[in-house]
Amino acid sequence: MNDYVKTHTDQAAAHFANGDREAAFDALKKALDKEPENVPALVLAAELTLRSGSRPESEDFVEKLFDLDPASFDGAVQKQLGHVCFGNELYARAIQLLEWALDNFFLDGLSLYQLGVAYRRLGNMEKAESRLQESLRAKPEIPAPHLELGHVYKALGDVDRAAEHYRTFIEMAPTAIGTGYWCLADLKSSDFSDDDIAAMKNAMESVRDNPPQLSALHFALGWAAETRKDYAEAMDRYKEGNSIQARLKPFNAEQFHRIVAGLSKVPAQEEPLRVNEKPVAILIVGLPRTGTTLIEQILAAHSRVQATDELPFLEKIALRLEMSGGYPNRLSAMTDDECRSLRRRYLDGVRAYLKQDTDFFIDKYPGNFLHIGQIKRIMPESIIIDARRDPRDVAVSAYRQLFNVRNEFASSFDGIFEYYKGYLAMIRHWKSVYPDQIKTVNYEQLVSSPDEQITALLDFCGLDQEPGCFEFYKQERAVTTPSVSQVSKPMFRSSIGQWQHYEEFAGEEMKRLSSLMSE
Repeated sequence: MNDYVKTHTDQAAAHFANGDREAAFDALKKALDKEPENVPALVLAAELTLRSGSRPESEDFVEKLFDLDPASFDGAVQKQLGHVCFGNELYARAIQLLEWALDNFFLDGLSLYQLGVAYRRLGNMEKAESRLQESLRAKPEIPAPHLELGHVYKALGDVDRAAEHYRTFIEMAPTAIGTGYWCLADLKSSDFSDDDIAAMKNAMESVRDNPPQLSALHFALGWAAETRKDYAEAMDRYKEGNSIQARLKPFNAEQFHRIVAGLSKVPAQEEPLRVNEKPVAILIVGLPRTGTTLIEQILAAHSRVQATDELPFLEKIALRLEMSGGYPNRLSAMTDDECRSLRRRYLDGVRAYLKQDTDFFIDKYPGNFLHIGQIKRIMPESIIIDARRDPRDVAVSAYRQLFNVRNEFASSFDGIFEYYKGYLAMIRHWKSVYPDQIKTVNYEQLVSSPDEQITALLDFCGLDQEPGCFEFYKQERAVTTPSVSQVSKPMFRSSIGQWQHYEEFAGEEMKRLSSLMSE
C-alpha cells in the first residue's frame, strides 16, 4: 500500500470513528480510485457500508475481496473481514475467514463466539458447541455464549442443558434478564416456579427503561400464567409485551398491501428457463405458526431431501431487484441470463447449508410467499407448499410468540388479520399464474389424518413413500425454530382450538379472523 492510499484509508477509519460518515466515504473513495484492489481499503469499505445500513453494497465489497484470494490475507485482515461477513449473515464465509484467522492469528473471545453462532446458524451444532465453549474459556466473564449454548442444546432437544445455560445467562446478564427468561419460557418444557415468577416481577423495575427486556419479561410472565391456566393474566401480559413490540417494530399495513398489489400484477414467464439440475428447492410458505416446521420435518425425513433453515437469499435478491428498478417491474422483465445469474446466486448461498449432495432441499422461510414469482423464474421446477391453519389459532399462537426479528405484524390482532389477508391474496394470484404448482396443506387435516395427508404431500413433491416420513419425530436432527418441542413428538391435536382460551378477551378479533377461513 503506497503512502497516499494508506493515508486516506487511515483518514476514512478516523472519520467514521468520529461519526463523520460522509468524510469517511470521501477519503475511502480516493484510496480505492488510486488502488481499486487494495485489500485493507476494501475491507474497510465493506465494514463502513455494513455499519451504515447498506448490506447489498457491503456484500458487493465482500465479493470483490473473495476474488482476491482471501486465504492469503494477513490473519488480522481475515478476522476483520470475518466479522463483516458475520454482520452480513454470510455465515459460511465468516466461518471460512475466522477459521483461517484461527490458524494464522490469535482469535479473541468475540471471534470464537461469532464462529459458534455461525456454525449454529448453518446447523452444525457439534462445531457450534465446541467454538462457544472455547469462547467461554477465553472470556469466562462474558454471558452471551451461555445464551447461544442454550440455543444449541434446545435445537438438539436437550432442554435440561439448554435451561441450565439460560439460567446461567440470567445470573450473569441482569441487563438482559428478560431475554433469558423468555428463552426459558420458549423451551415450553416446564412450568416456572413461584420463585421464578417473583424474580421476573421484581426485575421489571430494573428494566423499566429498557423496552426490549421489559417486553420479554411480559411475554415470559404470559407463558407462566398460561401454564397455570390463568388466561386473563396471560392475555394482559401478552398485550403489554406486544404494545412495546409495536413501538419497537411498527407494522405498516398499507405499505404491505401495496407490495402485495404490485406483485399481484406479475405474470408468468412465457417461456420459463428450464434447467434439469439438482438440487431442487421445496419452498414451504405461510404465516409463522401454521405448521411449516411440521411439514419441513416430514419432508426432511426423506432420504432425497435435506432441510436447511429459514433462508434469507430470495429476500436479498428481491431487495437488489427493488433497488435496481422496482421488484415487480424487474421480475416481469427478467431475461434468461438474469435468471441464470440469480439462480447461481441463490444456490451458492444454499450450498453452505447442505451437508451432502441431495436431490431436494427445503427453504422454510414463511415470508417467501412474496417471492414465488422469483423462484419460479430462476428455478421453474421448484415445489411450493402453502401451509394453512385456522387463522384464529395462527393469530393467538403468533401473538404469544416473541419474535426477535421480522414478523412486525404479530404485535396486534389487527396486524395479523391484515397480514393473513394479504397472504391469501398473494397465494390466490400465484395459483392463478402457476396452476397446479402450489399445494395447500391444511394443518388441521394433517393432524387429523396424517397418513393420508403425508402420502399426498410426498406425491405432490414427486417422492416415493418412505417410513421415516410417517415417523418424522424420530429424526435426530437439529431444529432451530420455536416449534422444536412440537415436531420432536408424534402429532397431537391439543394445539387445535387454542384460540378458544382467549376468545373471552378478544372476541371481536377472533370473529373477524374467522372470516378468513372461507378462503
